[in-house]
Amino acid sequence: MALEKNLPIEAIMTAFEASYDGLHILDCEGNTLYINNACTRIEGISREEAMKKNIRQLLEEGAYSESVTLKVLGTQEATTIIQTAKNGNQLLTTGTPVFGKDGKIDKVVVNSRDITDLNDLKKELSAKKTELAHLRLEQGRFGAVIAKSAAMQRVLRLALTVAKVDSSVLITGESGVGKGMLAEFIHKNSNRGQGPFIKIDCSSIPESLFESELFGYEKGAFTGAQKAGKIGLLEMGNGGSVFLDEIGEMPMALQPKLMRAIQDREVMPVGGQKVKKLDVRFISATNVDLTRMIREKQFREDLYYRLNVVPIHIPPLKERQEDLIPLIKHLLEKINSRYGFEKQMAADVHAAFLQYSWPGNVRQMENFIERLVVSTPENMIHLRDVPCDMLSVADDHSFQFDLDIESYKDILARCDSFLIEQAIKKEGSIPKAAAKLGVDPTTLRRKLERYKKK
Repeated sequence: MALEKNLPIEAIMTAFEASYDGLHILDCEGNTLYINNACTRIEGISREEAMKKNIRQLLEEGAYSESVTLKVLGTQEATTIIQTAKNGNQLLTTGTPVFGKDGKIDKVVVNSRDITDLNDLKKELSAKKTELAHLRLEQGRFGAVIAKSAAMQRVLRLALTVAKVDSSVLITGESGVGKGMLAEFIHKNSNRGQGPFIKIDCSSIPESLFESELFGYEKGAFTGAQKAGKIGLLEMGNGGSVFLDEIGEMPMALQPKLMRAIQDREVMPVGGQKVKKLDVRFISATNVDLTRMIREKQFREDLYYRLNVVPIHIPPLKERQEDLIPLIKHLLEKINSRYGFEKQMAADVHAAFLQYSWPGNVRQMENFIERLVVSTPENMIHLRDVPCDMLSVADDHSFQFDLDIESYKDILARCDSFLIEQAIKKEGSIPKAAAKLGVDPTTLRRKLERYKKK
């Protein structure tokens, strides 16, 4: 300790000048008392300029995007900010007050570090991650999301694009299409991907508890409340994303408060006197027509516009024929892995699946495959194992294929040919079949000719 007290001033100054980080000492008026070489290098100002000009003048002249010194003088406490110097460098800057005997700030010690290279590296890494995501997307598989069809490719490309910003997203689609999975996909591919993902099912929370669950409450806010109070689900999402599933089920009385939370990025707990800041990204989902609910005075129009900054619609499974084969394969692998099975589906079962309309979409398909896997004693699942309600969708299962030797494009082409032939057989002519299928007769004839050549 004695050695430290007697350390020569020359040694201290040598240490300051040898520092890689910038060191800037100012008085209580914002005048420079000392600035080291590193500071002039990374901030792009000369020692003479810093010594002659007050920090307020340097700020006005654009030497800094903002001043940590002025923030410290205003708040009377240590402050850290990210600022941009006039040479374009980005700086992580911390200002620390030094108080005099009178309790007032005597000096401000500013330490700055150049983080430009680090930020450039982060941007490069983010670009590489986006590039990798698009490459995976081209393969038609991104984690648990299957996207062979052009429709789902468009959905995922839009999701990847909006994942990079914090704009509110409203996901629409029929029940079971995978809205929750897409919400999580957006979260994981965003800059908030390492933060929390808070899912709030608006249809499962009793109306009487909605406000306290979402916004939290202070101690003693109401009878039966926890003594220490409770943090709300919105605040739990700080640093990450909040997913409001079934947003159409939110009570009308609470919609204005949610709108203010989205707009102002702050919440007031029940029984509280002080607002709490929010740092969350809002993603919502619904399977109902919110515009109809607005017309019927069941949903607030202003909240709808806050939620619907970027709309993403997931088409039903019946409109994504190309996704069926890879989706069946993925779900079968997933369920086999869950239960330690090695079940397989016979070709006629696949054919039945392809002809089914799947009104319950992916959720129905997953539940149906699980039902077959756990209830069939043999490793090979045959058509006889499929319940009659599935068999009733088609009276002809002569369409056969083998996933091991045919590509999904070839199988779909044969399936298309099979369906056209069945329609012609049932309707009696190509024009009638075309009308039934909703296509032009010329298109039908052209397809038949192409399939005959194959």
